[in-house]
Amino acid sequence: MQFIGFWEYSAEATDKVIERLKKMPVGEKRPEKFAKVVFGPYTFNGERKGFSIYETDNPEKLANVQIYYGPEMNWKFVPLIDTRKAAELYLKAQK
Repeated sequence: MQFIGFWEYSAEATDKVIERLKKMPVGEKRPEKFAKVVFGPYTFNGERKGFSIYETDNPEKLANVQIYYGPEMNWKFVPLIDTRKAAELYLKAQK
């Protein structure tokens, strides 16, 4: 399942966040305990907030991402559902 992870941090936390980001392995070297990044991370026009898209069937892997970046970053994960699937579920619920 895919999730969009919205993140935000304060100006005071910038240096700590950058250090964490630089230390996080990417691609094949990323530890199994973290959700797989499939898109991003991207910032919103240079602001201290943005998003990444993750893929996992284990919510603990999303929690590990949040824990890794510590108290410096606020996270919100939202599941992504294909629009066609959402429409199908809606129609089934109407019966």
